[in-house]
Amino acid sequence: MHGDNTMKLPEYQVYLQEQNIPDDAIQKQVAIIRDFVQFLMEPGSKEIATAGKEEVERFAQKLIAERCNTLENFSALRDYAHWLGHRKLYVALIEVMDCHNAMAVLADSIEERHGREVRDWTFRDVLPPLGADEKERCAYTRTITEHMAQQMTPEEMRAAWYQVQHGIPADVWRKSDAMDKEKYRQCRSIDEFLSLKRRERDALLTRLRDEGKLWYTVEISDEVLDFIKSDPEMEGGRREGDKIYITKVPYNTVRYLHETDAKLKRYYACHCPLVREAILSDQPISPNVCSCSLGHASHYLAGLDQEIKGEVLESAVKGDSRCRFVFYLPNQDSTQRK
Repeated sequence: MHGDNTMKLPEYQVYLQEQNIPDDAIQKQVAIIRDFVQFLMEPGSKEIATAGKEEVERFAQKLIAERCNTLENFSALRDYAHWLGHRKLYVALIEVMDCHNAMAVLADSIEERHGREVRDWTFRDVLPPLGADEKERCAYTRTITEHMAQQMTPEEMRAAWYQVQHGIPADVWRKSDAMDKEKYRQCRSIDEFLSLKRRERDALLTRLRDEGKLWYTVEISDEVLDFIKSDPEMEGGRREGDKIYITKVPYNTVRYLHETDAKLKRYYACHCPLVREAILSDQPISPNVCSCSLGHASHYLAGLDQEIKGEVLESAVKGDSRCRFVFYLPNQDSTQRK
C-alpha cells in the first residue's frame, strides 16, 4: 500500500525545509509528488521502488494532458527520487528532461547563421511537448533535419548542430572552461594537460565507484571503471601529431559492455534522446545531428584556448559501435607551451 509514510513524504518535507526552500515552493513540490504516488496506485502500475521509464512516460502523458508538464514538476520528482535512492526512477526522470532545450538552441543557431525566415521555415511544425517520449522526439528531429537539408549544405547543418552541445547553456561551461585554461597554463605541453585531465577523470570515477554514486546516469562498477581507464581517449583525449582523438563513454555502459546484439550495442552507446530511437527502429536519420555531441566534446579541450576544429569519425547513429571524434590543432608547434 502506498502512502505518505511509505513514501517518506513527511521526512522529505523536513529535508526541503532544511534546504531553506520557501514554504510555497515546498507545497508545490509535495503536491506533484503526491500526484505521482497516487498515479502509481492505479492497477498495473509498479510501486515507486521499482518504477522506471515506463511509469515516468505514462505519468508524463498525464501531465501533458493537464498542461502541468513543467520543468519544475519533473525536476521536483527527479530530486525526490534521488533523495529516496530509487536509482531507476531517478534516471528515468533525468531522461525525460534530457536535452529539453536542444531544439531552442538549434533554432537560435540557425537564425544567427541564416536569418529569421530560415529559422521559422525549419521550425514551422510544433515542437513536441516537454515529457514527450523518445519516439516522438526522434520523429520530430528527423523532420527538422529534412527541413534543414532543403535549405543548407551538410557543412552548414553540422555547424548549426555543433552549437547545440546537448542544450547546455554557455554559462554552465564558462566556469569549467576557465578552470581548464588555468590548468593548461600550469602545464608544459598539451600532452601533460591531457594526462592531467585523465588523472582527474580516473580520480572522480574511482570516488563515485567507492561511494556507490552515479556519474550523471552512468553506474560506475569495477568493470565500468576499468573499461574507461583503459582508454586514454575516453572523456579525455589522446594526441597524435596535430590531432586529438576523443571517444564518448557509452551512455548505458553496463549494458553496452555485456550486449552482443550489434543494434542494441549501438543503442546503449548513444547519448542522444533526440535520435537514439532511430537505431532501434532501423529508420535512418541524418548523422549531422551528431555534431551536437562534437560541440559538447570540444569543451574537454577548452583549456587549450585555441580555435580547434573537429569532425565526427564514428557514431552509433551512422552504424558504428561507438562515438569518436577528432580535433585538429592549429599548428604542430602548439603542442608545446612557450
